[in-house]
Amino acid sequence: MQYPIFNSFINRIKADLNKKNIKSEEFVVWTEETINAIGLELRIQLDDISPYLQSVTINFDWDKFREVSLARQLPGMEKHPLLNIKNDITNTHLKPNMDVEVSWKFNQDYILEGRQIKDTNWRLDLASSWMDSMNRRIGEVLPADYIISRWHIEIDGDTHGRFLSDMSLISYFQFTLDRQDNLNQILDFISKRFQLILVRSNRIVHIASTTADQLAA
Repeated sequence: MQYPIFNSFINRIKADLNKKNIKSEEFVVWTEETINAIGLELRIQLDDISPYLQSVTINFDWDKFREVSLARQLPGMEKHPLLNIKNDITNTHLKPNMDVEVSWKFNQDYILEGRQIKDTNWRLDLASSWMDSMNRRIGEVLPADYIISRWHIEIDGDTHGRFLSDMSLISYFQFTLDRQDNLNQILDFISKRFQLILVRSNRIVHIASTTADQLAA
């Protein structure tokens, strides 16, 4: 096991999900040896909470360089497997920052139900208006510590004009782990950050609902 610290992160997140009785539809740990990377991807279904969203996917990205950097910082890590290997990785001074990507997948078809507008591309125009309304409120939920937030959309067309076939809001951010003194503190910090992601996801659900209702008014 080359990533004992990251594996402890995985176990804590899994325990937090169980404690909150949240079922993850996907919980996948991946590794990519060519770039010395490891990560956790989990997906939580939201369609039973709101008709406007299908799911939220959370990706935690890590690598050997950050694993080594954090192992050096923590007491009791003398036997960490990566510290006993003499190569460029053990000489790294990279800060142990966790990269996180959060993606909310929307049910773009739902906002079209019951609408009577029949102009060309009305479905695309309506979805665009909804995204504009959400953009004006996203800053309330995704503050400056989220490095960047962007929309991912896919546009298709049929005999009735163009429409969005996929609509997702993606946010990227990172948090540093170099300010804690021991592994237990770091695991508690991971739990708090994970809880914050879940809280902000709930607020995204609320914003999606209220902006769609306003659009229909």
